Amino acid sequence: MSAPVSRRDDLREIEWSLRQVGRIGRSRQAARVRAEVSGVELSNPAAAILSALDRHGPMRSAVLAEAADTEAPLVSRELRTLAARGFVTNETDPTDRRARIIALTDEGRDAYRAFRAAADAIVADAFRDWDGDDLTVLASLLKRVVEDFARAPTTR
Repeated sequence: MSAPVSRRDDLREIEWSLRQVGRIGRSRQAARVRAEVSGVELSNPAAAILSALDRHGPMRSAVLAEAADTEAPLVSRELRTLAARGFVTNETDPTDRRARIIALTDEGRDAYRAFRAAADAIVADAFRDWDGDDLTVLASLLKRVVEDFARAPTTR
């Protein structure tokens, strides 16, 4: 007879599982599969940058770093690569000539949307054996997890 599972054990299992899902999604293998399915190779930071631009439109790089949840030096490096590939423009802000405005090009928008569609297809495949009710429950619980983590203090 096994010992009952404690709340602490359940919480540790949940935390471990969340880390594993994140690790799998950020892995080189996952990036390779997304690139193969979409025909677009993007690093995780580049995908976050294109996602933020697609969702929010043109913005200054400091605002973009915040929107993409990425450190400013990494955003600068990724923007050089994205600009060289023709995915973004980097123009002087007409209201403040010291600042730069980053925007998606049509090619960048198409690349990001192909990449996003591939990611959606991969997730759909991972959940192919789940019924609609289970997916609805999981989506609701995960939303709750995100909300609870967002308001949780970082230290006690």
